[in-house]
Amino acid sequence: MGKRQQLSINFALKKCPCTQDDRISQLPDDILVHILSFLTIKEATYTSVLSKRWLPVWKYIPRLDFDATEPLHQVFFNHKLRKMHMKKYVRWVNRTLHKCEVHKLDQFRVCFDLNKFAQHEIDKWLEFAFARQVQRLELDLLKGGKETRDFDYCYTFPAQLLGLNHKLPPLWHNFMSVKVLLLKSVNVTGEVLEFFLHNCPFLEEMVVHGSGTLVNLQVIGPSLELKHLEIWRCQCLESLKIHDTNLVTLVASAATKLLLSNAPMLIKVEIVGAFRPILKDILAPISGVLSQLEVLKITSSDGLRLGNYKFPEFTKLKKFVVHVFSWRDMSLLGCTHVIGAAPLLEEFELKLVWFKPLRVKRECKKMVSCPLRHLKVIRLCGYFGRTCEFELVKYFLENAIVLEKIIIDPRSQIVTPVLSLSTIEMEQMSTC
Repeated sequence: MGKRQQLSINFALKKCPCTQDDRISQLPDDILVHILSFLTIKEATYTSVLSKRWLPVWKYIPRLDFDATEPLHQVFFNHKLRKMHMKKYVRWVNRTLHKCEVHKLDQFRVCFDLNKFAQHEIDKWLEFAFARQVQRLELDLLKGGKETRDFDYCYTFPAQLLGLNHKLPPLWHNFMSVKVLLLKSVNVTGEVLEFFLHNCPFLEEMVVHGSGTLVNLQVIGPSLELKHLEIWRCQCLESLKIHDTNLVTLVASAATKLLLSNAPMLIKVEIVGAFRPILKDILAPISGVLSQLEVLKITSSDGLRLGNYKFPEFTKLKKFVVHVFSWRDMSLLGCTHVIGAAPLLEEFELKLVWFKPLRVKRECKKMVSCPLRHLKVIRLCGYFGRTCEFELVKYFLENAIVLEKIIIDPRSQIVTPVLSLSTIEMEQMSTC
């Protein structure tokens, strides 16, 4: 039986007379469902008021996107309002799932400021999603929709749902369809993540932000389909071992004991240096793959210093991105050593994050001439006109032979309300 005919039988929709001008309503059920699947679940439910023909259609959309983060920035500092919004969100999701009649899910996304006090409700939502063989599972529970929360208040991924505590038998077929797993401000163990790695043959993307229970993780084996791995702000992580995989993209912290070997497909890496400003220390965990990278991104909380280190040649690097907290008029020329060692570099981006930058009058440092034969695009975000920034621009103007454009964005790169708080305010808000 054809897919379209099967859908029509499952729906058992009551057809209503449609005017000749309303051609959209005359489309088959599966096409209408496909159209609505590009909307968030909230937008899709609005279509039920159009006519009786549209009333049940949204119940069968395979993409359930519960994103309601828009009002969070308005109530971030008001604990009572935040709590009220949380309860309202939970009721909305529960009501919607009760009405849904879809049998398989392409996507299930929870995107809201939820903590451990919503443990029972989120557990039930996961059961709903796995029972429908979800392919893309996202739990984005960031505080205020922006920041990772205190680990003690994070929702904990239920290991019993996978049968890891032997209390419930795992339903293997329910997990095999997962292709994308995204967990933000969710406490999850390495055992749970490795369960997904070895029992989900189609898993291509794994993202974990702000987990307080992730200590050790092994990503090993050529049979894994994983292409993108992102482990970020997991401060308790002691060891991340990646070996003999087909990984293409990696995001990790330089503070983590990263053991990386035999990853021949790896071409894009982002290393978060935190408070390790020595460039060679930030790059040390990935030294074995530097020659094969095409995109390299470095984030540091305290500038970048070169140290006594000669970089190997980045023979394939085409894009180099540096995000750095710029507290003083510190030199930015350390990154030019990577640029000079990348003969094929085409694009460079520098993002400067600052609160109150200082302009200091001093002479520009002179750099050794190094022709950049392929560099075409330069982006400077957070440019403030300090000497350190000017001398970097001067370096590019003198050495970039085929330079086509320099894009300068002088705006502050601090975009979240949390980053603009004083120390006292941060301490007051850290308890919820």
